[in-house]
Amino acid sequence: MMSEREPFYITQSKKVCKESGMDPNEIASPKRFMTKQELDLKRNAYSEILSVVSYFSNKLLDSLIETPILISVSDSKGYLLDMAGDETIKSTIEKLGIKLGSLFTQEDTGTNVISLALQEGRPVQLIGKDHYHKFLYEIACYGAPFHYTDEDNLLGSVSIMMPIQFHNPLLLTMLSQLVDSIERELLLRKQNRKLNILNQIMLSRTKNGIIITDEKGITVEFNDFAQQIFNKSRGSVIGKSIYNSILTGDYFKRVIQYEEKKENVELKIKIKNGDLVVCLFDAQPIYEGEKVVGAFGQFRDITDRYLLDEKIKEAEKQALAGQIAAGIAHEIRNPLTTVRGYLQFLGSDIDDNIAHIFSGLLIPEIDRANKIISDFLRITKPSDKELEVIQVHKFLIDYLWEFLKSESLLYNVDLNVEILPTTKYLSILCNRGELLQVFINLFQNSLQAKKDSPLKITIFTRLINTHVQFIFSDNGKGIDASILTHIFDPFFSTKDTGTGLGLSVSRKIVENHRGTMHASSNENGTEFIIEIPVYN
Repeated sequence: MMSEREPFYITQSKKVCKESGMDPNEIASPKRFMTKQELDLKRNAYSEILSVVSYFSNKLLDSLIETPILISVSDSKGYLLDMAGDETIKSTIEKLGIKLGSLFTQEDTGTNVISLALQEGRPVQLIGKDHYHKFLYEIACYGAPFHYTDEDNLLGSVSIMMPIQFHNPLLLTMLSQLVDSIERELLLRKQNRKLNILNQIMLSRTKNGIIITDEKGITVEFNDFAQQIFNKSRGSVIGKSIYNSILTGDYFKRVIQYEEKKENVELKIKIKNGDLVVCLFDAQPIYEGEKVVGAFGQFRDITDRYLLDEKIKEAEKQALAGQIAAGIAHEIRNPLTTVRGYLQFLGSDIDDNIAHIFSGLLIPEIDRANKIISDFLRITKPSDKELEVIQVHKFLIDYLWEFLKSESLLYNVDLNVEILPTTKYLSILCNRGELLQVFINLFQNSLQAKKDSPLKITIFTRLINTHVQFIFSDNGKGIDASILTHIFDPFFSTKDTGTGLGLSVSRKIVENHRGTMHASSNENGTEFIIEIPVYN
């Protein structure tokens, strides 16, 4: 007779078995099996899961070493995938037709913990007469489902079988704890796989070179861009000491041993094809709690910006040469003009032979000197640039934004470009390279005026009569009023290394575009307004 405390799911299962015509006195064996190929494929798909279950199952078996116990694992449908434990029990159930690949269902094998655990979604136990079939009355069975808990994705079940005399109510609790451990480990591995995939995507797609080491300076990660920079394969670097690197070894050593941080170290590297690559190098310790467990190094490619800076410096040098040439021309031409005037004046009052020397030699030589000066000035002037008609939004988004967004990421600048709808499709006549140089100069000035707080730069537009205004503003330190009036003067600079030509060249470029440029500033930042005529 059934116990009054028998769980409902057992009572219901027995009822189904009886109604289906099962004879409790007969031995019920599985009737459906996987083929060898199907079983191999399933075990291969479950290889990580089976490995985790096996690890924790062995711990349980070790703790119950004096108890004859068999642990089995099924998939989510009830197919038996693995068994471990007491060989005598294993041999006995094999004689009953139970083997790997067997399908456990209530219809075929009657009341059993595998199908009940999967059906109920919780730990269950069948002790002796809880089974429907009498040949199992001397057996105690415990079963529990396990999942990927982040998705509540049922993976299968873990079951324990033993002689009934070894039954202990605590075994169901132990099984529940075993399943908890299995689920935590499976979830951790799943998250680690996702993280590894994400890391690989980030490391492979980033345009930065990444090097990661352990606490001894041994390289554990070396991505594609780093391979290009160092002209070394990943395999030749992984597992080797970064300290041996001529380029970065000392930096990593100081980071790991002295917990220093390196930021924006400029490194110039000749790569395999002879091209120059200029990078900004950052490195910092990796901590686990308070302990340094490695170092992270990053190379940011600034070659394009470096080359552009070099071009700007060259342009500033040319502008400086032009200023010097103009000064020299002015200082030389004035006395030459005076001398030429007196020679012409005196030529009418002196002897013809002397006058001929004046007109035939001295005055032509003075004219030749003037011509040389004019030619020199002509050489120092920049060549005429080609102009194009371009819409405001195309210049700002397709050109300026594409350049400055990488610079903003590089220097952690919050950059916003806002285009007033009334200006979006207006066109201007410009040389986009020269106009870009203006905004680069302003961007660099903003970087140098950065406060301790994050730098914010906004570029927005508005329409004033027949001109488009480009307003460039930042939240930097601002410019003192006594200095503001001189910022566009050639050779005026507050920086030790400045030429004082950046803003004067910028305003000259704007003026060459028939526009104007002026600035305002206070303690909250600086604003430059550039006006360019609308092209109709």
